[in-house]
Amino acid sequence: MASKLKQLWWLMLLFAICNIAMAVMLYQEPVEKEGATVGYIEKKDLYSIGILETSDLPEQHKMVSGVIAALEAGGYEKGKNIQIDLVQAGGDEKKLEEGAKKLVRNKKDVIIAIGSQSAKAAAKVTKGTPIVGVGVLYFQKEEEMLSQGNLTGISDYPLVVTQIRTAHRFIPMDPLGVIYNPSDPGSNDQLQILRAVAEKKHIKLYEVAYDEKQKPEAQFQKLVGHAKAVYVPEDVEILKHFDALMKVMNEAGIPVIGEQSEMVQRGAVLSVSPSYYRMGFSGGRIACQLLKGDVLA
Repeated sequence: MASKLKQLWWLMLLFAICNIAMAVMLYQEPVEKEGATVGYIEKKDLYSIGILETSDLPEQHKMVSGVIAALEAGGYEKGKNIQIDLVQAGGDEKKLEEGAKKLVRNKKDVIIAIGSQSAKAAAKVTKGTPIVGVGVLYFQKEEEMLSQGNLTGISDYPLVVTQIRTAHRFIPMDPLGVIYNPSDPGSNDQLQILRAVAEKKHIKLYEVAYDEKQKPEAQFQKLVGHAKAVYVPEDVEILKHFDALMKVMNEAGIPVIGEQSEMVQRGAVLSVSPSYYRMGFSGGRIACQLLKGDVLA
């Protein structure tokens, strides 16, 4: 009897160890084969597409709409020959990271990353699944994107030079105020471009570094009395409080030049920027080429 109980105990222990090992295998981070052919997608009746959206912003929604429209124009219709899994991180970095892992784990044929942060998150977790970045600020400057043979897409390079040249014709802007987020690499890059343009045009800059821990209105007030016009770079945190910024600037009679066309709809006097819908459409066309068997160069 004792020997049988002992055998049963060992069998239960072995069963438990096997279950633990199986759980580790199922839930470990996705790892793909080295040397796999990147970009080639086998023909099938139903393709699985993952769309990873960084933030809950109008311009990103427009990019998603453009992507879906391009897929439909290319003969790929939702529910017919493609399945679309849209992951919206809502500006949450952890959700973005988990969303990227989920899309890779679910073996998507293509991942379409909306915005720079989505492209970086996807690039971190896969070197095999084709990634189409849409609205990515810098493909070659970001560490996560360097040497990524599975990454392509459409850039969203800031048109700071054109914006300032155009505004300079119609708006008094010396000195020119700018509020930027020092913790955002994209915002800092735009500031560097703005400094170069301002120096060339002999325009003085009055810079305010935005602090997420302080009240937005108090920081916007710092520009009043120091600038004849204000330039607002693209930055998620500042965009969240753009209406408050416009209220302060309108009361002070200071015109705002926005990096995005969306800012004009919310009160900025001028912006020169690309169509985000068309940007998304261009990204969707690249995805169509991949689905038809093209390989990333």
